[in-house]
Amino acid sequence: KQVRASLNRFKEQVTEAKADEKGPTVPKKPLGKTKNLTSAPKEIHEKPAAGDAVRIKGQTSVGEVMDVSGKKVTVAFGMIKTTVNIESLERVSNNQLKKEKKASNTRDLLHERKLNFRQDIDVRGMRGDEALQAVMYFIDDALQLGVSRVRILHGTGTGALRQIIREYLGTVGGVTHFQDEHIQFGGTGITVIDLV
Repeated sequence: KQVRASLNRFKEQVTEAKADEKGPTVPKKPLGKTKNLTSAPKEIHEKPAAGDAVRIKGQTSVGEVMDVSGKKVTVAFGMIKTTVNIESLERVSNNQLKKEKKASNTRDLLHERKLNFRQDIDVRGMRGDEALQAVMYFIDDALQLGVSRVRILHGTGTGALRQIIREYLGTVGGVTHFQDEHIQFGGTGITVIDLV
């Protein structure tokens, strides 16, 4: 019993010494409920005005109020306009509307680029560095737009352009396979590239 008591006293002395080394302890405050920084959408109690940012309850798309007539509200979601009951709308911040418009513009731009993208490029007659630069931009665009197959027309000539381009294609991560075009469609003068 004496040994146990002396051991306990020794433990207490050690813990007190450690506490003195650390400095005074600050009692921890109990964590209460924190304020929600993201404001929840508010139901519309007063009549919305033109230009207000709203969302249909249960949906994620944010639209802009165009017109209010009685209990019906005309809301524009991008290029689409719809008329809904005022009870089915909830207000959101104008920042969310701006983000939605920016995302919509980005999608439209990307869609337009994809429509205008040609799946083949002609680099015949260019010097090596010019052709390589053009091919780099071409492959980057194709990867961004999700194109699965492209063709590079470099011609046969001495084979210098073909060699430079194929060395570059070997280093690109998004290129899964490249080969000569079928002999009937250009043979060694065209490289066909399969992309991720």
